[in-house]
Amino acid sequence: MRTYDNLVTLFLSWMILIIGYVYLPFMLPQFGLKTQEYFFFALILCLLAGISLVLFFIMVKKQQNLISNELQELKNDGITIFDRKYEKLLYSRDVADLPKIVSLLINHHCIAVIQPNNIEELKKIINFCEGYQIPLIPRGAGTSGYGGVLPVRNGVIIDLTKWNRIFTIDESNETVEVECGIIWENLRSDLNFKGFTLLSYPSSAPSSTVGGWVNQGGYGVGSSKYGNVRNSIESITVIGTEGKEFKFNDPSIFIGSCGTIGIVWKIVLKIERIKPIFHYALSSQSQHQLLNAIIEYQSLSPYFLKYNDIQNLKWKNSESEIDWKSEKHIGGLVSISFQKENWDESKIKEITNRYSLLSFPTQYANHYWEKKYYTLKMKRQGPSIIIAEVLVPTHHITDFTELIAKRFSRDKYAIEIISTSDNLSVVFVWFPEDMNRYSLPIIGSIPYTFHWFRSFEVIRIAQGLNGQPYSIGLWLSPYARNVFNANLKEMKTKKKQIDPYGIFNRNKVYGFNVPRFFPLFPWNLIIRIGIPIMSVFYRIIPKKLR
Repeated sequence: MRTYDNLVTLFLSWMILIIGYVYLPFMLPQFGLKTQEYFFFALILCLLAGISLVLFFIMVKKQQNLISNELQELKNDGITIFDRKYEKLLYSRDVADLPKIVSLLINHHCIAVIQPNNIEELKKIINFCEGYQIPLIPRGAGTSGYGGVLPVRNGVIIDLTKWNRIFTIDESNETVEVECGIIWENLRSDLNFKGFTLLSYPSSAPSSTVGGWVNQGGYGVGSSKYGNVRNSIESITVIGTEGKEFKFNDPSIFIGSCGTIGIVWKIVLKIERIKPIFHYALSSQSQHQLLNAIIEYQSLSPYFLKYNDIQNLKWKNSESEIDWKSEKHIGGLVSISFQKENWDESKIKEITNRYSLLSFPTQYANHYWEKKYYTLKMKRQGPSIIIAEVLVPTHHITDFTELIAKRFSRDKYAIEIISTSDNLSVVFVWFPEDMNRYSLPIIGSIPYTFHWFRSFEVIRIAQGLNGQPYSIGLWLSPYARNVFNANLKEMKTKKKQIDPYGIFNRNKVYGFNVPRFFPLFPWNLIIRIGIPIMSVFYRIIPKKLR
């Protein structure tokens, strides 16, 4: 437990003491107490509080020493442990830029970062965490921004990036079995060498791990045809309490669970033979026409269908040969890729002509396909960025973009949309910001903190159109029931079976109490109260400030 947490404990204890001390005189007549007796009881109360605090700090210090000694023993056994301050800070964050004030509410610092080399080392770490009831946080590359890999109430982070083996490539059944820490792009390259490729993979493939995307869940390149990542998984093997292994042929409850049920170790993925892919890039004067065309293009089962609005294109393509300020392009850009088996050029041209879309030459279409990994180039507009990611029914994407335009100033955000085979569209809304602008000591930038709630406002707009958050993690746990639906109950049941001690990524997905203040402020309650209040603010303040 850190110094700040100790001070909060001390403060709360003394507040309770003072309240009791002030309230007791009013009870004197009722209890028949004299003034001398009142002061005697007050003195006893003070002594008990003081003794309790001293014992509390002694126990904390003793626990810290025991944990430190255990970590040293693990280190002596050859297990890689990072426990320097800067090392722990590097691992105690993800790609999201959090308001500084959040660190006052949540202690997202870890005890240590451990990098096991094999199952036996991992079992030792699990036993250590179980013995001291220390949260164990599995981590891949940390490329998501939902707080799923952030430690709360301290905890030990397990870095699984060394677990990057390919076990088998079954060419006859078209599957590949891999470890959780393998990088998607490395896996894809190895498969390409043998004439195979993945069904789908995340847009962060050059850096993200297979286990990370399974635990975060979602859509990516190839999802316009193959849907959610769960459709690409044949089976998974999970490591639970005491290092026991559990194999599941239905991975549904583990998708998006952030490692709260157990550590996803081995994944069997479906693969396919490499097929020729044809790329198209289309633009228009009207955003409305492009978005309506997306619905029809999706009915042709494209491999990948993505839309970038004009603001997105201006910010990400400052050196582009195409003039995105031209009137004929202000509707944005739709880039589409078809595998040969679904490629029907006559139908593609029919839709293109019906909506009077402008088709770019093949070299431009190929160029935007090659740029599919560079989504976060948007951050150069920041230097910080607030990201809102939601799932919206594809037939509502026009309504969604219109509502966003009404709510926020048009020059403050950019939109990117990926259409999926599940009749849903993944919508990214980007708000470039500067988290150091008008920064104050301790609490940080007030404007950035205020604008951080834009992401929750975007979710509220999506829910009004039968949409939902893209994923859960730490920050969006109040929406767990909306995202997991009937699976949520099964997830909790399975967690009790696999993780009876409750150590795996504690306080994620299912909701938690803000650790700095113990159970006084449930995070779910803060969000549920805060969203309507911020929504009212976004309606009454000038639009240029939103």
